[in-house]
Amino acid sequence: MLPQPDSGHLPFDDVALKKLRECPQCGLICRMPELRIGLVADCPQCGHALWRHQRHPFKYVIACGLAGAAFYAFALLAPFLEISAYGRFQMAKIATGPNQLYQTGFELVGLLVLAVTVIFPGIKIAMLLVTLIGIETKCLPARVLKAIFRWYEPLRPWAMIDVYLLGFMVAYTRLIAMAAVHLDTALFALVGVMISMAASDSALDMETVWIALDDADKAAHPSVRTLEPQRSNRAARVIGCHRCDLVNFATPGEQCSRCHTPLHSRKANSISHSYAFLIAAAVFYIPANVFPVMSITTLGVAQPYTIFAGIVELVQANLWPLALLVFLASITIPLAKLLTLAYLLVQTQTGRFSHLLGNTKAYRIIKFVGRWSMIDVFMISILVALVRFGQFADIQAEPGAPCFAAVVVLTMFAVDCFDPRLMWDKQPRIRPGASPEIHENIEAEPI
Repeated sequence: MLPQPDSGHLPFDDVALKKLRECPQCGLICRMPELRIGLVADCPQCGHALWRHQRHPFKYVIACGLAGAAFYAFALLAPFLEISAYGRFQMAKIATGPNQLYQTGFELVGLLVLAVTVIFPGIKIAMLLVTLIGIETKCLPARVLKAIFRWYEPLRPWAMIDVYLLGFMVAYTRLIAMAAVHLDTALFALVGVMISMAASDSALDMETVWIALDDADKAAHPSVRTLEPQRSNRAARVIGCHRCDLVNFATPGEQCSRCHTPLHSRKANSISHSYAFLIAAAVFYIPANVFPVMSITTLGVAQPYTIFAGIVELVQANLWPLALLVFLASITIPLAKLLTLAYLLVQTQTGRFSHLLGNTKAYRIIKFVGRWSMIDVFMISILVALVRFGQFADIQAEPGAPCFAAVVVLTMFAVDCFDPRLMWDKQPRIRPGASPEIHENIEAEPI
């Protein structure tokens, strides 16, 4: 651990301090090595990637962002799907499903689907382009760009175009059994958005962006001192910023000297907030699986479907890959998240850890896979948008749908509130083992 001063003395000068990083998953303070392009600095204690030094940090990402913006605009305007059955025709755009859910009494589910498929992806693309183009052209003040970019990482998991397309695949298997389906241009535009966003995310060098923003801010305000705490303050300590990852010598509540985000050593009330969201999700999990999530009316006969019944129907249609996908995303993953996070919370409170690395990896997994449980919600939004043929064929959302959406959202909040560094705080620090190959990876140096 980095020694904390017992007086006003700063253990590192400003230059040395800027080379330090705190691992957001285990809390180890590391001294960053000199990285070459294409290398990765991993935390020597838990293996979390602290910095991926990308080869094309700006121009390639801007090109991907512009392509994504063009596809996104086209996807909003063009028709998404068209179906015909019983001599009738239905067309849907990407916003038709959320609108239909809103009009049929499922307002919160409709707003959720609209947010994660239309609003948040557009905001994410705009934030990326404004920041990087602003750096390249210097058309906006650096502090404005910092205020925009510091929300990019928290927003990233909530832009769910990729999950929406998987939901479409499940919905498509039901649609082709009921009607003639025509895939329209907005669907292919959404695929373009997904590919462009994935390419930009994989090539985005967050650390290089923050360095460029900080350099531009200092160049624009050479006479303004960087925000620093009073060094005579005994409460000052080394704190890693949770937005830009810079290590500051500050007191909790002060602003980061690079991105101006309020600093805190650990997430406030992490355990209690995680428990609250986890318990709420567990309460909704039972009705989400017991109540039907939708009802299908065919020739005047209504048939309700639970999540499990939908999986059984996919199996009976010999669509085993999709059945397995829905089973994992809609039943296994939510339950695994509830049980795993409950275990981590109990272990953190009791301070009894026998497999810290395994627990940290489990946290990474449930944080990554949580958003994929939205597949069933997206499937329902697509079906209710298209299958509206009265007594001939009609699909309506049922009470299980908002319960299941609540489970997904609440578990994502619960995982986000949990601070994995709390698991490591009372444990002896683990020294790194053998270093990986230099051409593939480079470990940060522990303090």
